[in-house]
Amino acid sequence: NGGEEIPAFVFAGDTWKISGQVNLGELAETNFPQETAVYKVEEQKVIFSEQQAQDIAGRFNFAPEATNRVPLPGEGRMFVFAKDDVNLAVFSYPREVRYSFKDITAKTKGVAGQIYDQDAAIQKAQEYLGGKNLPTADLVFFGARYLIYDVEAVAQTQNSKSANALELSFAQAVSGQKILGKTVSEPLVKVVFNRTGEVVSLSYKETDQTFTQFKIIQLLSFAEATGKLKGEGVVISILPSEAAKERFFESADLTSFTPQTVSLVYYQVPETDFLIPIYLFDGKGMLDTIEVYASVALPAGKP
Repeated sequence: NGGEEIPAFVFAGDTWKISGQVNLGELAETNFPQETAVYKVEEQKVIFSEQQAQDIAGRFNFAPEATNRVPLPGEGRMFVFAKDDVNLAVFSYPREVRYSFKDITAKTKGVAGQIYDQDAAIQKAQEYLGGKNLPTADLVFFGARYLIYDVEAVAQTQNSKSANALELSFAQAVSGQKILGKTVSEPLVKVVFNRTGEVVSLSYKETDQTFTQFKIIQLLSFAEATGKLKGEGVVISILPSEAAKERFFESADLTSFTPQTVSLVYYQVPETDFLIPIYLFDGKGMLDTIEVYASVALPAGKP
């Protein structure tokens, strides 16, 4: 392998630690494979032209003339299309489409209706993407979060009745394992529905990557991974719970963490072309007296 070393796990976004206890009482024991591959990522140099951006704008019912063209670092450009209360941005490279209401809180908080259940939402999201001619063949469902959009902040809930939005994320998979986006809130594809089933926000990145196997590595067992969670777990996402949504807080180290699910996923280490396996633990945490939902990453390879 040309003497290349597999890089250590570092995360692209803000991170915190678990300073207090880990409670495993809500986590079902999970069997993981004993080994898996580390991959090298190759970027395909594919670019959206202005004509293609205009074509995409037409599918979202925008006038085809961009209202703004913004040069990006490197050689990319962003084409912005705007009307009334919605915006569309098409990024030429890396290729991405972002569609959103300008005031998502207004489109969620004050809207009546019955929010989709997860299975219905997955199908509706795929239909929506298909209707906009955005390919779904390479996408796998990654996760769902019931959210409460409020003026001050966004909170997470496990009670769909009190949610005013449902966020679905989709990912690419490599040999059956899903690939986490750059951060938890930046998956490959993210679709947010309000209570009426309207899409209030979409981000869609093209799958312009290919993967080649670099090396097989041994994986930590479930017992080994949970044993390392307090000392080596990296907290990569914190959202207030419904109970805490009125309270202002600064994200900080978790004073306790109760994982509810764990999965083996891949993550591209920033500034490298390596895709490495990590365990992703999702559950509830405490910041002193404030209840939050948190995601904690742990490098999955044996040292």
